Amino acid sequence: MNKIKSRMKNNKKISVNQAGLTLLELLIAISIVAILLTTVAPAIQSIVITSRITADLNTLSAVAQRARFTAVDEQSNVVMCPTTNYESCVSSWKNATMIFVDENGNGSRDTSEPLITTSDPLNNANTIYGISGAITFNEQGGISQAATITVCPKDNNSKYASALILSLYGRIAVAIDSDGDGTKEDLTGTDLSCS
Repeated sequence: MNKIKSRMKNNKKISVNQAGLTLLELLIAISIVAILLTTVAPAIQSIVITSRITADLNTLSAVAQRARFTAVDEQSNVVMCPTTNYESCVSSWKNATMIFVDENGNGSRDTSEPLITTSDPLNNANTIYGISGAITFNEQGGISQAATITVCPKDNNSKYASALILSLYGRIAVAIDSDGDGTKEDLTGTDLSCS
């Protein structure tokens, strides 16, 4: 009998608290997450597109400023151009960019002309419009023809378009939306386009 009583004492009922979600709670949580994702995802995509374009414009601006300052400092023509091999200029500004002092004035880089600076190619998610070939800064920092380098997302949505604007005097500016319509303009007030 004592054995039976001792076994009963040892077999106490063990209470286990179980934690979890009911099916209804789980469906509500999933619904809230889905609503948040559908409202936040487009805003994040817009920020990413804008950041890519801004990064490319900042890179081009830095190279152009360096080219202009070098032209004035060296009192010489400085060429800024796209390149694929850092030896010769090409026409597509989607490629990497280089600047060099054009000592002999032939518009192309010779082996005796050292590179001043270079930049990486533009982001693959962006396209570029409005310019082809090299830009030459003269000893006063000016260029022979004003240029607008427009950077757009790959889908050519002009809402995100921005541009690096080079005046004849070599002044470098970034396009702004001066009329508040959501699209940036060039120096003449014309909306930027991605085509």
